[in-house]
Amino acid sequence: MPLTRRQFLIGAAATAGTGAAAVAAAEWMKGLDEQPASATPMPRDNTSYSTGPVTWTPTPPANIQPPSEVAFALTRMTFGPKPGDVERVAQLGLDNYIEQQLHPENIDDSAMDKMLEAFPSLKMSIAELYENYPQPKPQDKPKNQPTPVPGATPAPKPTEVPKAMRPKGPQEVIYELQTSTLLRAIYSERQLYELMVDFWSNHFNIYVGKEGDKWMKTVDDREVIRKHALGKFKDLLTASAKSPAMLEYLDNRVSVKGKPNENYAREIMELHTLSVDGGYTYPDIQNVARAFTGWTIVPPRGFAGQAGEYVFNAKQHDTDAKIVLGVQIPAGGSESDGMKVIDLLANHPSTAKFIALKLVRRFVSDTPPQALVDRVAQTYQKTGGDIREMLRTILKSDEFKKSYGQKVRRPIEYFAGMLRALDVKIGPNDADILRGVIAQLGQPLFQWPTPDGYPDVYGAWINTNGLLSRWNVALNLAQAGGKGIQADVKTPTLQSNAKSAADLTDFWVNHLLHRAMSNENRDKLVAYLNNGNIPFALNDQFLRAKLPGLVALVMASPDYQYR
Repeated sequence: MPLTRRQFLIGAAATAGTGAAAVAAAEWMKGLDEQPASATPMPRDNTSYSTGPVTWTPTPPANIQPPSEVAFALTRMTFGPKPGDVERVAQLGLDNYIEQQLHPENIDDSAMDKMLEAFPSLKMSIAELYENYPQPKPQDKPKNQPTPVPGATPAPKPTEVPKAMRPKGPQEVIYELQTSTLLRAIYSERQLYELMVDFWSNHFNIYVGKEGDKWMKTVDDREVIRKHALGKFKDLLTASAKSPAMLEYLDNRVSVKGKPNENYAREIMELHTLSVDGGYTYPDIQNVARAFTGWTIVPPRGFAGQAGEYVFNAKQHDTDAKIVLGVQIPAGGSESDGMKVIDLLANHPSTAKFIALKLVRRFVSDTPPQALVDRVAQTYQKTGGDIREMLRTILKSDEFKKSYGQKVRRPIEYFAGMLRALDVKIGPNDADILRGVIAQLGQPLFQWPTPDGYPDVYGAWINTNGLLSRWNVALNLAQAGGKGIQADVKTPTLQSNAKSAADLTDFWVNHLLHRAMSNENRDKLVAYLNNGNIPFALNDQFLRAKLPGLVALVMASPDYQYR
């Protein structure tokens, strides 16, 4: 369903020229549409293409010149450059910028920290979250709904209820986690770090809607993903294995001797470490499940201060001998059995290859160059799985520098990138809007139900419905009115001192793409500005009629989807 102006809360009526812009948008969509019928269907999970090439990849027109090395790096290392970023990084030096971003602890992000003070749940323990955001009791819910009055204004939907009026239940915890994540993507100075938080959140995916995860995922985000996003992979894997949210999501909290639950055992090997082709067998799954029996959580009620925390219950642990990947785990073990499994998996060559493959896919190409994957896997093995060093290998590689057009923006990158490019300011009363928009674009955060996480390839996102949603968001944003999220496209336009439709087109193409379009596409934008009875002039009539459509067309174009 296309995003409505009501949903985006920017209250702008359709302007003259919108129809022409919509027609032009349809032309753009022909250049970046659903895969042809002859193409191999693209899986929506990250496990089905762990080896071998993906047969259908984005192919920008050959006559399009890539952006500068700095502008290109910023599209891959950030959620999108802000005004002035390209010039600033060029002056600093790209290598120096890469090193800065690889050490986020040295980057001043105090403005972001100040913004996050609006979300108190982010700093709470699981016990505090249970206490402060309890599940509403049945009697707390309204028993009688008012009878609808014909012609009356419909009551707002639950997602539109102002924050101050919402009950403080677990849904508020989810809201704050989702909204703060989007704000960090838009405003944090630690952009590469935020990209890696997003990467690992999908790698160790947890569906936030499952039972106790409504409370626990916030702590997992803080203590597992964010704490270890640029550290050692083994530390991240260990923290995830002991994460109450993961124990809840994959049912290991109920895994006991005699009745081991195999869900986590399967996913830690298939999705988190070795990959589906990593060399394990079903008996390995069974024995890994036995090794993790007794890894559970404190019940959420009746244990003040410890509710929901990880605990090892020795009485529930299978102490018999086990064999995992050909390695004997002797009888009489305890929590150490699971730790031995983690050590085996973290140091296995298949894990090095799989993590390298996924990182190269994320930062370089849907069809990861094998030579680079091999070098990143070697870095993993040499450094003990140092994530920062693997990223340095990727970002300094020729394959990375030459990979323009081999990735497209997923919804979070598209939306955050637009807001960054247009330097949009999000007010404290408008931040909730972000969640609705990202959901309309198809990527509601932390709500992918299966353990594989949101897909990271072109074919999962680029289709007719997805492009139409992107067009609606772009046009609504460019037509911002006096309420809610606003994009000021008028001020930079006036500052451009454009003297013609061609000048204005070139200004916005460069402002948003940081490179030139093909002559053919540029000519279409110029023709759009010149179409109709309104002559070119930087006055209110022309800007109301034409400017929103121009900006939206650039952001909805195939050129803007490529990274």
